[in-house]
Amino acid sequence: MKQEETFWDKRSRQYDAAVTKRDANYINIIDSTIALLSSKDVVLDFACASGEYSLDLAPCVQRVHGIDLSTRMIELANKKARERQIANVTFDSADVFDASLNRGAYSAIVAFNILHLVNDLPGVLARLHELLKTDGVLISLTPCLGEKSWLFRHMVGLAHKLGAVPSISNLTSSSLASLVAGNGFEITENRTWNKKHRAQWIVAHKLR
Repeated sequence: MKQEETFWDKRSRQYDAAVTKRDANYINIIDSTIALLSSKDVVLDFACASGEYSLDLAPCVQRVHGIDLSTRMIELANKKARERQIANVTFDSADVFDASLNRGAYSAIVAFNILHLVNDLPGVLARLHELLKTDGVLISLTPCLGEKSWLFRHMVGLAHKLGAVPSISNLTSSSLASLVAGNGFEITENRTWNKKHRAQWIVAHKLR
């Protein structure tokens, strides 16, 4: 856990500079997510990083709670929330298993570019299921490196050993969907978002 926190602490400003550019892909993610939410929703932004997604979603929902392992990411997120005077968003340095997160506390969870980075994906999905209200929605976007070439995956593995990238699971779109469905969710949207990066968009509702 500490290793991941240190990795993202060091890259917090670089990440923030990239995400605040709000490219066409980013805007598409925000617009597609807002279309699935309402003003009554209480949203958990799992692995919120520097808070950009949370801050853009906040005006459209009741409340957003962003969590991330990186304390520096959270510092950036809180600073931006103050500067933009957005009052219905809170940020905490925590992981998804933190005891402060209550069962059934959220009507929606967003998980952008994180599910391929967790060590225990079945356990994380079970926890997300636990945190959602009945019929709550999980909105996720996940790079599926298992669908990239062997050479690309080998290069990513070498980059990880050199400390340039975090540990990344070689998920495929089918294996990801199976894990989501196998942890108490009904998938209502499942499509390839970005063919070049093999990013998979999955929207799933809690069944029970």
